[in-house]
Amino acid sequence: MMTPSRSRPTARDRAWLGLTLLATALGLGLLIQGLWRTSATYDEVAYLELAARWWRTGDLETIGRMGSPMTFLRLQQAPTLWVLDRIGRGDWVDDPIAHQADLLPALRLGALWIWVAALLVTACWARRVYGPRAAAMAALLFALSPNLLAHGGLITMELPLLLFWMLASLLFARFLATHDRRLFLGSAVAAGVAFSCKFTTIVLPPILALAWVVDRLLAGDRRPIRLLARVSGGMVAFGLVLLATDLVITGFATMSPSARVGAPHPALDGRFGPRVDAWLVWLAERKWPQDCVALAIQMLHQRSGGVSYLLGERRMQGWWYYYFIALGVKVPLGFWLLAGGRAAEALKRLRLGWRKPTSDEVVIGVTLAAMLVLTALGSKRNYGLRYLLPLAPLAIVWVSKLAEETRPWRRLAAIGLVGQVVAVASIHPYELSYFNALAGGPTGGRHILADSNLDWGQGARSLARIQREHPAYRDLTTYYFGDTDPAHYGVVGPRHVIDAGAIQPNLPDRFAPTTRFVAVSASLQHGPWGPDDYFQALDGIAPDRLTDDGTIAIYRLDALRTEPTQSRSEQVAASGEAVLQPVGEFGDVLDDARGVGLVRHLGGQVPDDDVVLLPAQHLDGEVPLDRDGVELQQGRAVPVVGRPADRNECDDRPPVAVRPDIPDVDRLPAIGGHRHDQPVAVPGRVDLVPAP
Repeated sequence: MMTPSRSRPTARDRAWLGLTLLATALGLGLLIQGLWRTSATYDEVAYLELAARWWRTGDLETIGRMGSPMTFLRLQQAPTLWVLDRIGRGDWVDDPIAHQADLLPALRLGALWIWVAALLVTACWARRVYGPRAAAMAALLFALSPNLLAHGGLITMELPLLLFWMLASLLFARFLATHDRRLFLGSAVAAGVAFSCKFTTIVLPPILALAWVVDRLLAGDRRPIRLLARVSGGMVAFGLVLLATDLVITGFATMSPSARVGAPHPALDGRFGPRVDAWLVWLAERKWPQDCVALAIQMLHQRSGGVSYLLGERRMQGWWYYYFIALGVKVPLGFWLLAGGRAAEALKRLRLGWRKPTSDEVVIGVTLAAMLVLTALGSKRNYGLRYLLPLAPLAIVWVSKLAEETRPWRRLAAIGLVGQVVAVASIHPYELSYFNALAGGPTGGRHILADSNLDWGQGARSLARIQREHPAYRDLTTYYFGDTDPAHYGVVGPRHVIDAGAIQPNLPDRFAPTTRFVAVSASLQHGPWGPDDYFQALDGIAPDRLTDDGTIAIYRLDALRTEPTQSRSEQVAASGEAVLQPVGEFGDVLDDARGVGLVRHLGGQVPDDDVVLLPAQHLDGEVPLDRDGVELQQGRAVPVVGRPADRNECDDRPPVAVRPDIPDVDRLPAIGGHRHDQPVAVPGRVDLVPAP
C-alpha cells in the first residue's frame, strides 16, 4: 500500500488541494442552480411547518409524536429562520405553507453548509488513507454524484445523518489505528448527534463493534473471549456517551409515551389484569427522554411495514432484494465501473501477498457489507435508496484509491469520473429522479421504483412552468402525489392531492376528469400511493409529455381507451334492440368539418347531424368541449342498431362503424366551434372531445 506523506505539503499537494476546492465549488454551484427548480418534496412540507412552529413556540413534542428527532431541523433551518426575522420576513415564518414557494429555496440555501462539510470530510478521509490524488478524486465523485446532489439540496434528515455518521466512522477508524481514547469519545459524540438527526443511527454502534472485532482478529488477536469482553464493555460506554450527547443536544426534552395522559387507555386496559394494566398505564404516562419515546414510535411504524413499490408490484412488507435493485439502477454506471476496478485491484494485490487492511478499510468494508445485510433482512418499509445514503461517502473513499495507483488504474479512474459527469449532465437539475442508462433514465425508472427514488412530490414547479409556456395545458386536471397544494407553485386547473394516507376522502370515486388534459404523478400511477386500479384507463397510453423532471405525465383525454372488459353500450333484453340512446338535439348546429372525435376503441371522427348518441350508462357524465358547452336534454330511448327506420334517412353519408359486433350507429353532430349560453348539463363525461 502507498503510505501518504506526512511531511510539509509539496506543490503537488497544493495542486490537488486546489482541485478539491474546485470540486467543492462545482458541486455547490450545481446545488444552488437547482434550489428554485423543484417544489417541496413530501417530507419537506412537514419539516417547513414543524421548524417554523418550533421557532415560534418552542414546540418539540409534535415531531416526536411522529416518530422523528428534531436536531436536523435546527441544524438546517435555525440560521435561516433567524436571518428572516432580522430582515423583516417574519411573515414567511408565521405562515410557512402559504409562503413555501419563496421560503423553501431560502431554507435549502441556508442548509448547504452540511453538504459542503460532508464533501470536505470525505476528501480529508481519502487524503489520510490514500493520498492527495485520492482526496481530489473523492471530492469530484462526491460533487458529481446524482444521489448526493439530489438530497444535498433538500431540508430532510439525509444529509445531517450522512455527515455525522461519516464523522463517527472516521474517528472510530482512527481510534482503532491509534488506540487514542479521545478519538473513541469523539466518535461516540458524533454518533449521538447523528442519532438526534435520524434514528437509523441505532445500527451504527453494532456495526462499529463488528469492525472492532474484525480489525483485532486481522491484526492477529487470538483471544476471542477477552476480545469480545473488551469490545462489549467499550460499546456499552459508547452507547452511554451517545445517549448523553442526545440528551444534551435536545435540551433534556421529555414526553410521555402515551398522548392520553389522564384518559382511558383502550390498548392497555383489560389485557393483563388490573395490577399489570395499572403498572403499564403508569409507565406509559411517565416522562421519558423524547428521542427515546420517538424511537419506540418509529420502531412500531417499522414493524407494521408500509406500502412499497418495485417493478410494478406493491407490497406491505417490502422485498429483501429491494435495495440491491435500487443500487443497480440509481447508481451511475461510471461508479460501478470504478467499484469493479477497485475490487480487481484489491484481488491483484492479494495474489501478490497478504497484507492487513488498514483500520479505515476495515471500518469501510464492514459498514458497507453490514448495512446491505441489515437492510435486506430487517427493512419492511422500502421507500427509497436514501436509506443507504450514509454509505455513499465510504464507498467514494474506497474507490478513490485508484487515483493513487499506477497509470492503468488512474486511467480507469478518469473514465469513471467522465461517467459521473455524463450522469449529472443527463439529469441536472432534477437529480432526485435520476436513473442510470441501464434502467432507461427517469422514463424507464417509472416502472421500477417510486417515491423518493423518482417522484417525491417535487414536480409542481415543472408542471406550472409547462402551463405558463403552453397555455393549452391550463385546461388540466392534476392528480398530484404530495402533502401540499401544487397551486402554491402556480399549477392551475382542478387538483386532487393524494398523500401517503390509506384514505383519500377528497378523491372522486372514479377517474373521470373533465378537462382536455390530465396530469398524474408517477408515484400514483406506477408507485405505491395511488388507489388500486384507479388510473388503469391510462395503461398503455403514451403521455402527451412528461414534466422536465420526469415525475408527472400529462395525457390528452382524447387518447384514452376503454378497457376491453368495459362495455360501451347498455344491453337490452331483446336481441338486436338499442345499444345506444339518443340524448338530445343541439338545434340549429352549424356544419363544421372538424366533427366530433370519438375516443377509446370507438376512434376516428364522425360527420355532423342533429342528434348526439351516448352510452346509456354514462348519461350523467360531462362533455368537455374545450371551454365551449351545450345543454343536453335526455330524450326517450330509441333503438338504433338494426333499426334502419330510426336513422336519418335524408343523410346519405355512410354510418360510422363502432366495433365488429355493432355494425353502425346514427350520425353524430359536429360540436366544434358551437357555443351555448347554458352550462354543461352532464358532469363527469370524458368520452366526447373536439376533434383536432
